[in-house]
Amino acid sequence: AGRLRTWCEGFYAMRRFVPSLLRVAQRKKIFPLSSSLAKSLRAFSSLNDPTMLDPNYEYERLRTNVTTPEDAVNNILYNTPALRQGPVQRRTICALVNNHPGVLVQVTGVLAARGFNINSLVVATTEVPDLSRMTITLNVKKGSNVSQAIKQLEGLVEVWAVLDYSDTAVVERELLLIKMAHHPPGDDGSEGEVDQKMKRHAHRAAIKSLAEVFKAEVVDVGSQDLTIQLCGKSSRIDNFVKLMKPFGIVESSRSGAMAVPRSRINFEVESEDLKIEEDGVDVTMLPPG
Repeated sequence: AGRLRTWCEGFYAMRRFVPSLLRVAQRKKIFPLSSSLAKSLRAFSSLNDPTMLDPNYEYERLRTNVTTPEDAVNNILYNTPALRQGPVQRRTICALVNNHPGVLVQVTGVLAARGFNINSLVVATTEVPDLSRMTITLNVKKGSNVSQAIKQLEGLVEVWAVLDYSDTAVVERELLLIKMAHHPPGDDGSEGEVDQKMKRHAHRAAIKSLAEVFKAEVVDVGSQDLTIQLCGKSSRIDNFVKLMKPFGIVESSRSGAMAVPRSRINFEVESEDLKIEEDGVDVTMLPPG
């Protein structure tokens, strides 16, 4: 029991995998689940993780038609995606620059000198013909000194202002044009039998159904492929491309992220709601001093 307790405590940080290890060990007959082992597992109830004591529980598997509170809670706890906190951080920078030749080279040169790789870059004129707006997204490592690069960009003659939207509530949109094949991967697209045609029809129907879920539009259809347009956040487009990949992507093109700050909501609060009641206060109920 002492060895087993030490072993389980060592694996407590990996509590999701302990039941799986016990289950595999029992199936492979590495050791039988004897009464003493079950008693030792019950003794570990102080670990505040009752599901770890159940070797028959399967993690990361969604249970339907649950009838007990334990199954319902486990569905929520162990099937919720974990928060990704990787070493790479996404930064969004907006720069207002003069609409002159060579400005783009100066801006990208500053970022390249700092060792930053540009993930996407969108440049277009604004409502003022002589002013252009750049939206730059960077994937930088945590702890990178992006503020120094922003100050260096602000020092350029052709740059009016540089804004960091990384910690600001913004409206972000990106355009995707993706071309999908009519036939499944492995099919050359030539005329075949009826079964082959039915498979191609089901393949096209699956692509259109998935596009409708993401509110994408089919903008062009050919004899061998179709083109889909999707406008949304960059993360949404990433997920759409990943789900479309098994269906056979012919080619794709992305515009890059564009962002503007969210609009403020101003409203007036009635003064009556802000009045503080200044009724008589019992001095005897106040603390000393």
